[in-house]
Amino acid sequence: MKSSMLFASLSVAVLGVGSAQAATLSFTIQNKITTSAITNSYLNTCSTVIPGLGSVPANSTSVTHQVDCGNNSALAFRYTSGTKTCAFNLSTIWTPPNPILGTSGYWTPNGTATSQGSTTATCKATLTGIGSSGSYTWSVSMQ
Repeated sequence: MKSSMLFASLSVAVLGVGSAQAATLSFTIQNKITTSAITNSYLNTCSTVIPGLGSVPANSTSVTHQVDCGNNSALAFRYTSGTKTCAFNLSTIWTPPNPILGTSGYWTPNGTATSQGSTTATCKATLTGIGSSGSYTWSVSMQ
């Protein structure tokens, strides 16, 4: 009987923890190539990117884009110019609190940038801002 009460108490404690707020990923795309535009050639995301990804003129920066998928936001996308391609992956993941271990919940941002074209590109993903509740701002660039 005591083990049933303990299990019921832990179950209520876990349910009472509550959920994290939604995490918005915001990002800009910098085209550091001075001679040509870069164009989006692939997108995989958990929700709609607002505004949608488009081409970025030579030597300029896009408008700020956002994606929000709740507790776990992630997207993978590529930009291409000629034989250069950069693959970008951005995410923010919520790890809930663990009442049994007594740990708090926390957000983990992650961003990577990888050259994938037949001509090597310089690709970067830089965390530029940390907001509340897992909202992060990134700047990605291609050269």
